[in-house]
Amino acid sequence: MTLKYSEIVGILEDIVRTPLYSLVGVVGEGRLVVYSNEGGFAQLILVDPVTGGRVSLTREPILWVAEPPLGSSRVVWTKDVSRGRELQVLYYSDVSRLKEEPLASMDPLRIFGVADDGVNVAFTGATMEDVAVYIARKGSVEKLSKLPGFGFVTDVEGELITGFGVLSGNPLSMEIFVLNTSTGELKIYTPRQGSVNKNPVIVGRSIVFESNAFNPKRNELLILDVDTWTTRSLAFKYPDYSKYQPVEHVIFKVHEGSWVVVGKREGRTRLFLDGRLVETPEGFINGVAYYNGKVYLSYSNLKTPPKVMEIDVARGSSRIILESKLPERVEKAFGDVRFTYVSSPDGIQVPVYVVESRLAGRPGPTVVYVHGGPWAEVADSWNVTIASLVATGFNVVAPNFRGSTGYGESFRQLDIGDPGGGDLEDVASASRWAWESGLADRLFLMGYSYGGYMTLWGLASKPDLYECGVAGASVADWEEMYELSDAIFRFFIETLFAGNKSLLRERSPISKVDAIKKPVCIIHPQNDTRTPLKPVLRLLGLMMEKGKTFEAHIVPDMGHVVNTIEDAMKILLPAIVFLNRCLHKPYH
Repeated sequence: MTLKYSEIVGILEDIVRTPLYSLVGVVGEGRLVVYSNEGGFAQLILVDPVTGGRVSLTREPILWVAEPPLGSSRVVWTKDVSRGRELQVLYYSDVSRLKEEPLASMDPLRIFGVADDGVNVAFTGATMEDVAVYIARKGSVEKLSKLPGFGFVTDVEGELITGFGVLSGNPLSMEIFVLNTSTGELKIYTPRQGSVNKNPVIVGRSIVFESNAFNPKRNELLILDVDTWTTRSLAFKYPDYSKYQPVEHVIFKVHEGSWVVVGKREGRTRLFLDGRLVETPEGFINGVAYYNGKVYLSYSNLKTPPKVMEIDVARGSSRIILESKLPERVEKAFGDVRFTYVSSPDGIQVPVYVVESRLAGRPGPTVVYVHGGPWAEVADSWNVTIASLVATGFNVVAPNFRGSTGYGESFRQLDIGDPGGGDLEDVASASRWAWESGLADRLFLMGYSYGGYMTLWGLASKPDLYECGVAGASVADWEEMYELSDAIFRFFIETLFAGNKSLLRERSPISKVDAIKKPVCIIHPQNDTRTPLKPVLRLLGLMMEKGKTFEAHIVPDMGHVVNTIEDAMKILLPAIVFLNRCLHKPYH
């Protein structure tokens, strides 16, 4: 199927304008705060679950949002004031007045991890010099304590702030930190040296977190008593959770005296209330709240864009509050979605999601889509890039290569100290499987962020496997990226490479330009501070000198995070047009 440029534009606009919904929390007398792209940009909307009426809480694109305490009257978020460079300030809206205001007077910072207890707002802030815990209260911001590594605030309650990160100097472990704002004391805690502990939440005088300290195959929920510094397992009233045995957790928190837990296995989730299973549609839950006997949640899957629904627990009834409907031509393009495992050369079993396009046929043109992170995953949840590929005539193979989350910490750790090594072999194995299974007749490689790096690296390291590739917001030179990064991303690179700086050049695409044989489309935001543009420009200069075939699209006034529909089009349109050209009029 050959698509005209106007047809590609129309299909992509259909997809990127499909509303996205993610439940943030419940405020006031039961109204829902929902993160959405309605209006063309990342914003917060306030939804009445009874009438379905909604109003905007924010007027400009936002970056991160803190979950409000149940029934709170305010919602706190961050706003980028640097044209995509992710230098942010804190804003809030009082839901009773619907007025957006600065939360505190502050210098812009890169912010990761924001928590709000209704009085205090705690967050992680990064500068070129350090990563630290900050608190905003009474209209001002105070820097409380530097972190000894790569870490994030996850909760605040009264005098306690908690979070997690790589804090002991061991790149294979993660530790909990607890900061007492009254004494200024910062404590780093782990139940077992070398274990991974993350996503802590405060419940009274306890910290609840997930950990692989006592079970290497999955993360269990543990309770830390901050007065005695002793740990025990979290037990629930009902047995369904224990029978399910999630590998990881998306959400765990206490609402109205009940434990609300979303567990995850193989890219799909299950919801539990005090350990009892609450039936939900198949796919992935990314937001949930329990209020007044009802569960509110947002979910999606690879074929269905996000919905927000209400479940009456006592009655066992449910209804949809918000939903996104795809245009018929997009919906009809989706074929089968399946999950499988593919063997890598060293025996590692690589989890893979496969989405077939009815327009591509079998065998047909197939894109191997590489997710970012690398500590992330392709789950059974709505993915705009995958949907765009399917709707324009490409089958999609999405490997969760070693280093991906969702399959246990041992699997995630396999990438540490070896980026561009075993993970590339996993991607190549999934690519060969696409041939051998009869799915693919031609292969293309595509990714964004770490996925963009893997695209460049794959084209250089496996030059005969793919017809061409699309690298978005990619890493061209790890050494130069390290020098250009602020403290939090220097810590990230040190952790990913396990401190082996001699490997930075060896695993950089800029060092293997000669090996790139196939055409590549490079799309990069101008103001990206995670994967800076400067090394990519140097890569393009070398490719031009050596006569390589490439396209380059620099997106003006945009950072790494895609938070407007316009920016999504600027990334997706050149990518799909390039792939369509490679498919029907191959470069020579």
